[in-house]
Amino acid sequence: MQGYACQEEPQNVEEWQEQQAGSAPEEMRENDEQWTLLQRYLRRPLNLNTATAEELQELGILLPEQVSQLLEHRKTLGPLIAIYELQAIKGFDMPTIRRLLPYVSAGNAFIEQIPFRNYWTEGKHSLQLRYARTWDGPGRSLFPTAEKPPAYIGGPDKLTLRYRYSMGRHMGWGLVLEKDAGESWLRKSAVPLPDHVGFHWVVRRPGLLKTLVLGDYTINFGQGLIQWHGMAPGKGSSVLYFKREGETLRPYAGAGEFYFYRGVASTLVLRKSEITSWLSARALDGRVKPSEADTTETFGSILSAGYHRSISELEARGEIRQFTVGASWKRRWRAGHVAFNAQGQHFSVPLQRGDDGYRLFRFQGDRLLEASVDHAFNWRNVHFFGEAARGSTGHWAMTQGWLAALSSAADAGMVWRTGAPGFVGMYGAPFGTTGLAGNEQGCYGALQWRVHPALVAAGYVDVFGFPWLRYRVSAPSKGTDALISLQWNPSRHAMVQATYRYTEKMQDVQLEGAMEKVLMQQRGHQVQMRCEFPLSPVLTWRARAQCQLLAPSGTWIAMQQWNWRSGKWKGSCSHAWYDGGAGLGMYLSGLGFPGDGTVARFSGIGWYLRCQAQRNFGDRWSAWCSWQFSRSRAPVQTLSEWRKGALIEGRSTVQLQVQYEWGRHE
Repeated sequence: MQGYACQEEPQNVEEWQEQQAGSAPEEMRENDEQWTLLQRYLRRPLNLNTATAEELQELGILLPEQVSQLLEHRKTLGPLIAIYELQAIKGFDMPTIRRLLPYVSAGNAFIEQIPFRNYWTEGKHSLQLRYARTWDGPGRSLFPTAEKPPAYIGGPDKLTLRYRYSMGRHMGWGLVLEKDAGESWLRKSAVPLPDHVGFHWVVRRPGLLKTLVLGDYTINFGQGLIQWHGMAPGKGSSVLYFKREGETLRPYAGAGEFYFYRGVASTLVLRKSEITSWLSARALDGRVKPSEADTTETFGSILSAGYHRSISELEARGEIRQFTVGASWKRRWRAGHVAFNAQGQHFSVPLQRGDDGYRLFRFQGDRLLEASVDHAFNWRNVHFFGEAARGSTGHWAMTQGWLAALSSAADAGMVWRTGAPGFVGMYGAPFGTTGLAGNEQGCYGALQWRVHPALVAAGYVDVFGFPWLRYRVSAPSKGTDALISLQWNPSRHAMVQATYRYTEKMQDVQLEGAMEKVLMQQRGHQVQMRCEFPLSPVLTWRARAQCQLLAPSGTWIAMQQWNWRSGKWKGSCSHAWYDGGAGLGMYLSGLGFPGDGTVARFSGIGWYLRCQAQRNFGDRWSAWCSWQFSRSRAPVQTLSEWRKGALIEGRSTVQLQVQYEWGRHE
């Protein structure tokens, strides 16, 4: 099956990214590893007859119960004869099978044995170059011009160069170079280098040493209370995708500059046990200041954005050294596993929490030790999972959940979570409202019902609370989040989905004429419609409409997209209209480079146009290009703005990507 560089993101991933951008934009992570993995399986599908539990979980499509049932089916009845034999396995329905089809196969159960000496020469090389630039718009005054000093010292060009070698899952290495817009080129020995340079080398072998990684890597374990570098989906219409799953150790080849470790890590297999250990030394961005005017002692604060565009951002570059050591021991049984995890952090300068009231329980100091125990096991038709963690700060966090197949047509799940205000989890990403384990308590329940083979109803209710203050919330608070969704698949490639979401939360609000902000309850209503219909073998039409009411303002956005494919060409054209109230924004995912997790924010009143195309030149070359244009005006908020007239701004963005592949095996 031919893979395309402009393959669309899975719908559940797009929806989760948009929801996260609206609720916690500071937690967005620049990581396209999941998309890269699916692209690899497009070219060389995953064999369901030989795939391990970890490989099936990494797809991000199957629930834990479905993975368990598939493995049990293989063990009891032998290899699958055809992909549609999945319909005979408990928990597999046609929508799930359709999502799997592009990435899996049901071929021979033969496992190819490749000599280690061939790992170095029999693999596939890939070289990718990306370029992006934006013209006009509100950001034009930030870059250097002849008339005025720049706010950013570099030009508006964004460049990314990525080289990867892979011998299937057996061995690989890669190099990533990236310069963000506004950043300048670094010069060492008169050789210009981009701002971010990353490298990794990985080898996987059956036997004692399962995985060894040198360079950049990610660590994911448990339910993300203290450590989860990878993608961590949250609440959305795919209501049962709330369990954290994936390999503990993975090489990192993303362009994000914060959520990874750098050093050496390995996984050893001893019968039914796995031991993963890691050692990392990194230079983090941070601001270092003297603790008092007449002392030499200093303290620091970490910056996670990864930008080095202005003088102050450059001064913070690599100012804080971080040393990390950790280990995870996992014992497996037929019904599940239990794991013990521990991790220690040491910083070159003590971190300080700040003076704001909501920061009272934040971590400060130069040493942090965290430990947790996690579990997952099956009992009849129920899958239980959870994690409990404690840090050297003395505070606890815990999450416990279950997934159950109530019948052949109904599935349900629940997650209960609690975290003390002082619990840290610096690299944590648990399921919840904020994506952080500390200072949050809640209970989430979800139900999915296959009313008909072509109709699925789903919904969730999440009741949560925050024991301590939060940013822009000046007192302990509570909230509610509920969603109901209906999805109809009249044919294999057609889909219609309707979703309603209700939110209720507390936030500080500045009332007209008041001197201070008042904590008030805010209620939000959101209605969304999505549809997709193939009009011909070469043309598909997609549409989406969304409106949101967050008193006293409302927003709406409507978008349609035409996807086409002809021979070696593939492309799309999309157009959107939007109208947003003061201070409100709407988010659309997948508007940047393929798989990079870009989420665009639209505010004010205006329209948006995007055209993109991709072509494969033989089996080795492919080119992708995109042009975007948006034109908007901010909503009038004061009498003075009304008299002056609306300020209309337009912004145009061009993105280009060229990829060259050579070698033998994927």
